[in-house]
Amino acid sequence: MLHITGWAICMSLPLLFIRGQYWYNHVLAVVLSVVVSVAIEVTGHRWRLSEQALHSKALKTAAELSFLKAQLQPHFLFNTLNNIYSLAISQHEHTAASILKLSNMMRYATTDTGHDFVLLQREIECIHDYIDLQQLRLTSRTRVRFSISGNPGIKCIAPMLLLPFLENAFQHGVSTQEPSEIVVHLQATDSCIRFYCSNRHFPVTMDESAATADMLHAQRRLQQLYPHRHRLQIREDNGVHVVKLSLNI
Repeated sequence: MLHITGWAICMSLPLLFIRGQYWYNHVLAVVLSVVVSVAIEVTGHRWRLSEQALHSKALKTAAELSFLKAQLQPHFLFNTLNNIYSLAISQHEHTAASILKLSNMMRYATTDTGHDFVLLQREIECIHDYIDLQQLRLTSRTRVRFSISGNPGIKCIAPMLLLPFLENAFQHGVSTQEPSEIVVHLQATDSCIRFYCSNRHFPVTMDESAATADMLHAQRRLQQLYPHRHRLQIREDNGVHVVKLSLNI
């Protein structure tokens, strides 16, 4: 009996070893699975954080590129060049000045916009040049009024932040058949910059998707550069499109 028991024990040792090896392998597999899962989760979490950082950087880069593309729309450049060409053909006295203004705007759009903020006075000069160039194509039916109150001083603003609103006014506020007026006012105080622009709203035949994209882009820039420090109101009263923007500085 003892012999059988000893024999049975001897025979069972491999089975115990096999079973022990099975459970060892099973536990090891589970542990490895958990370790791998945790490692994958940690790596995935780090990757997601890294991807979010890269995505944010990519968005910023894309926004900057979109910003540069959104400024000085091609139709504006082509129209301005055509107007300057007409001046050159007729040997108009304003030809050289118009070329200089366009050059200043291009320099501002491609160089100064490399900075997050520029002097408000530089933005005002850009607005002046833009209005002067737009007036090359306007007739006596359209009146443009641009006024400034307060003292720009050394106040700063995001470059070309106001141009999309101004361009929208010229795109929709000019008619060849009816009298029209575009009113632009900029006020600078110690703590605030206020921008006002109004124009009659005339239907246009051109594709408005680019103009809409520019307006949306301008609003995104405001949210990004002036979070909780700006107030933008866009409304239409009796056929008059009004933009009011207030920036806390």
